[in-house]
Amino acid sequence: MADNRSTNRFNASGVGVQMVVGTPGRILDLLNRGDLKLDQLSWLVLDEADEMLNMGFIQDVEKILSQAPAERQMALFSATMEPSIRELTTKFLRSPITIAIEQPKAAPAKINQIAYMLPRGWTKARALQPILELEDPESALIFVRTRKAAAELTRQLQAAGHSVDEYHGDLSQAQRERLLLRFRQRQVRWVVATDIAARGLHVEDLSHVINYDLPDSVENYVHRIGRTGRAGKQGTALSLVHPLDKRKLKDIERHIRQNLEWGTIPTRAQIEAHYIEKLKGQVREAIVGERMASFLPIVQQLSEEYDLRAVAAAALQMTHDRTRPAWMRVDQGFNDDPQSDAPKSRHGNSNSKSKLVKRHQASSKS
Repeated sequence: MADNRSTNRFNASGVGVQMVVGTPGRILDLLNRGDLKLDQLSWLVLDEADEMLNMGFIQDVEKILSQAPAERQMALFSATMEPSIRELTTKFLRSPITIAIEQPKAAPAKINQIAYMLPRGWTKARALQPILELEDPESALIFVRTRKAAAELTRQLQAAGHSVDEYHGDLSQAQRERLLLRFRQRQVRWVVATDIAARGLHVEDLSHVINYDLPDSVENYVHRIGRTGRAGKQGTALSLVHPLDKRKLKDIERHIRQNLEWGTIPTRAQIEAHYIEKLKGQVREAIVGERMASFLPIVQQLSEEYDLRAVAAAALQMTHDRTRPAWMRVDQGFNDDPQSDAPKSRHGNSNSKSKLVKRHQASSKS
């Protein structure tokens, strides 16, 4: 592997190596510094050729080839064979033999694929929030088209209290490795990534892949969602679809020979019900836990002043308010009606506001 550590090994050994694996930029750096010589090169493999083309690395590849012997064996691997890739084979290879591997089905059957159409006037960020709240992915790769979009979406999700980080081409190799380690160890739950992460990224038991932006090619869609549903396990792939992307979605369905299921963006009421059910489960676990006993004296004191049901309800309300996402608070002006963004009153009719009555209030007035 051509990194800083391997460069030190090159310099220290002085005897050369049989094989070098590296990115075009790193290989070119070693050549320019004189740490790597290709005059005895017999084999050269260009992997992920389509991604190299998309990311602008082909000029670096050409510079590397200019220092390699004319007589060499060369292999080019690519997940797609678009016209631009065929031009590369004509340019770099002589009398090449094409070997194509055909898959019986483009998308694994154990991936549950769901598409969400953006309501009129909604942004993708606004649609994604309620989907994430209800899906609650244990681990997820969220794919965007650009590095700027990755940074912006990561910032928004972090502000909403989610465990998320970004992964794209601007990160150094060391930064990428640290992030992937944290991701695999579940120290961060979700990663917002550009397509550089779609290939060669292996995370055990990845539960969700989310296409925040649909990919530019149908092949990339397959590579993206292929990160989940592995080893016979069930996976979920979610896609946000702008009305202008309907044709692109049809191309994807034709390629994978499946029709995606259409989902409905969860409403506030559905998410509230989901949170209440989670809260009930947490309460049941606390009741049988050991720490509950330390709070019983507080309950005993409050029960002399308030009804026990009111004490329990107040404690649940405090817990619920702390765990409720900031974007769901009514005073943020959020409304899940696609046709209207008018803010609603927190309590509806102000006269219907409930009041807690102390247990001994009536006797104190007599």
